[in-house]
Amino acid sequence: MLLPPILRAHFASVDLRTHTPFGTWTRAFATALFLLVIIGGSSAQQSRFDVLKGDDVVGRILASRSVNGERTTYLMTSYSEFDIIWKQVVRSILTVNYMGDLLDRCHTSISVNGALRDSSHLDPAAEPSCFIHPGQRFPLDQEVKWTTARMYFEEPVGQRTIFVESVLKHCPLESIGPGKYRLTLPGDKVNNYAYKDGVLQEIHVDRSFFDLIFRRTV
Repeated sequence: MLLPPILRAHFASVDLRTHTPFGTWTRAFATALFLLVIIGGSSAQQSRFDVLKGDDVVGRILASRSVNGERTTYLMTSYSEFDIIWKQVVRSILTVNYMGDLLDRCHTSISVNGALRDSSHLDPAAEPSCFIHPGQRFPLDQEVKWTTARMYFEEPVGQRTIFVESVLKHCPLESIGPGKYRLTLPGDKVNNYAYKDGVLQEIHVDRSFFDLIFRRTV
């Protein structure tokens, strides 16, 4: 498994519905960052984004990047609550490991109201290497340098595609202005990224039934 047992045990033990988003995620992120330092080394970066639906803050995203020699590890966690027909509590986790400049492995998981909705897994030791819940299996078609996790910490200048961890495929990236990029996912889903001085500021998530904004706070 990509996600180390200590991290899986930590996130399984946190019932986010029993805490306020800010208090819970502050504690969860501090612990996750501590674990990343242990796993990945002493050089760690972190950032935090509010999730907005309209003018309301409905959740939070926490991101970290840890570097240890040739290995770079990304950890992204999110929690949000909003109403689309009925109340939905959405939690996600994304882990990405690079060796040098190339993606080594990654794992994603999204749950809604406590039930698994989507997950994906890339493991070069598996045959085939790519798995998407519940039953899609296929080989990785080419080497990967840019993923969505990396975009949280670097501006993708000059990139024409981005490897999206949830679908384990390269998706087209278009530059639409200074510091602005449009990533088109399968099903014509669109994420718009905005950078200032090379630092990610916002992600606009455009979907059929709702739009969300991820806005940087730290």
